[in-house]
Amino acid sequence: MGIVRKCPKCGFDLSNVTSPICPGCGIPNLAVPRTRKWIGAVIQIGLSTTFMLVFGFPKVMIVVFATLIVVGTALSTLVKPRPAGAAVAPQRPVSNPLLFKILSVAIVLCSFVMVCFLLFGFVSLMNSWQRWHQYEGHPYQRADFVVIKVYYQAHRGGPDTYASGTVDGSKEWMSLRSYLNFVPRSHEELESGVAAGTVIPVYFFPDMKGRARVQVLSDSPPAEASRRAAMSTLNSYLVRVAVTAGILCLLFLLRRSCYADTETPFQQASTGPGSLT
Repeated sequence: MGIVRKCPKCGFDLSNVTSPICPGCGIPNLAVPRTRKWIGAVIQIGLSTTFMLVFGFPKVMIVVFATLIVVGTALSTLVKPRPAGAAVAPQRPVSNPLLFKILSVAIVLCSFVMVCFLLFGFVSLMNSWQRWHQYEGHPYQRADFVVIKVYYQAHRGGPDTYASGTVDGSKEWMSLRSYLNFVPRSHEELESGVAAGTVIPVYFFPDMKGRARVQVLSDSPPAEASRRAAMSTLNSYLVRVAVTAGILCLLFLLRRSCYADTETPFQQASTGPGSLT
């Protein structure tokens, strides 16, 4: 025998009802309670924070993600489903339909741009952040990398170029991506640009492994250069997101002004003819 579920307000049998709204009285019987929503939000924040701490994400990103979860949960608790059979309020008339459509398209495009800023900014920040902490605190010394042979591997996202060589007589491997000022299209082109015997000034990290041990000499060591790049990326994209958000607010205000100033007839249409008596 199946479990009989009844509406707590009108007693309607909900055993075979799949709608989240009670057909008898229209209350959202099957909706998720607010307490459960906030419990789910706390679990999401805990899991995301643990994940981001384990992988060394910046604290500002942890705060941003937690804020987004809290805002999303708050909005979901405020929005209530419309009871079944409830009258639909008539739409407000628009005084300038063409301008309204243009502003609506602009809002969609601006929202897309903001999402792109958030996505690409996050990826760029994570790349610099990971490299910063990868080299932070590791001892290094300046040395010369003598190229023995170069290697070229074609990939969809761009070729992988690296070389084998020696640093103080010890055989090492080195990525050539930061050394080259061009993108080679073949092994022959790479070999002509970086011939055997080429001497490249580098930072040498003896306690690291693989190609990470050898980095091209630059104005700043890898950790400091990556820290500056991370902070620059964070500041740059925060400004872009803030400007885009301001433009979005302005577009929403402009679109709101396109509605016709007919508040009184609109209220009368919403309440029906009986409201005039």
